[in-house]
Amino acid sequence: MKKPKREFNANCSGQLLIIAALAIAVLISSTTIYVYELSKETSSTDYASINNFILALKQSTRNTMISSLANASNGGEKSVLTTSLNELSEVFRTLNYCGICQLAFTSLNDSNYDNGVWLSWNTSKLGVSSAYANFTLNVYDVAGTISVEYTVNMTTTVTINGSYTSLGGDEKLVNLTCKVYNEGEPTLAKNMSLFYANQGNWTRVDESNNLAIVDYGNGTYLISFNISVSSDSVQVSTLAHDLRDVFVQANTTCYEA
Repeated sequence: MKKPKREFNANCSGQLLIIAALAIAVLISSTTIYVYELSKETSSTDYASINNFILALKQSTRNTMISSLANASNGGEKSVLTTSLNELSEVFRTLNYCGICQLAFTSLNDSNYDNGVWLSWNTSKLGVSSAYANFTLNVYDVAGTISVEYTVNMTTTVTINGSYTSLGGDEKLVNLTCKVYNEGEPTLAKNMSLFYANQGNWTRVDESNNLAIVDYGNGTYLISFNISVSSDSVQVSTLAHDLRDVFVQANTTCYEA
C-alpha cells in the first residue's frame, strides 16, 4: 500500500527537477540573450565611434590640403603640400584613440599637377588653384584592420568674361561677369582686385575709374569701370581670394560690344 506513495514522491521529485532544469535553462538563455544584446550595443557604439573617428581624420586631411593650397597659391612652394601631409601622417601615428593609425598618400603629378598642386592663372577667361592627392588610411586594433581609400581634390576656380562700350575717343566702359567656385560649386570671394593693361603696363582699377561691383551673393559678380585706352582691345585681370584664403587669378581680353 505504500508503493503508490513512493511513486508519488518519485514523480513529484522528477517534476521538480524538470521545473528546476527549465528555470535554469530560461535563466541561462536570458543571460545569453542579454550578453548578446549588450555586445551588439557595444559593437554598434564602437563602430559608430570608429566611424566618427575616421571621418574626423579625413576632415583633417581636407583641412591640411586647403591650408597647403592657400600657402602655395599665395607665393609658397608647391612642395608645401607634401611637407604638410608628411607632418600630418606623423601626427596620426601618435593617435591611439581607436588603435594605431597609418596614413599613406600620393600627391598627383601629371601635365597639370606638380607635387599635387596646380596653379593655372594665365589661360584665357579661367583661373585655377587646385590641390589633389590620393589617401589610404589604416586603423589597426585588436579586432582587426579598417582600411579606407579616398581622394581629396580642393579646387578654387574663377571665370571672367566681358566686353566694353566706347564712350568716345579713348574712353571705354568695361563690363565684366566674374564667377568664383569651390570644387565646382559657386562660392563667395573674400576679396577681389582688378587690373587692366595700358601701353604694356598693368594699372589697378579703383574708385577713380568709377568702379562698381554688384555681388549677387552666389559667387557671381557684375563689374563695371571706366578707362582710357587707345587700343581696340582691353586686357583685364581679376585677382581674388576665396573664403578659404586660396588665391586665384583669371585674365580676359575685352572687345567692343
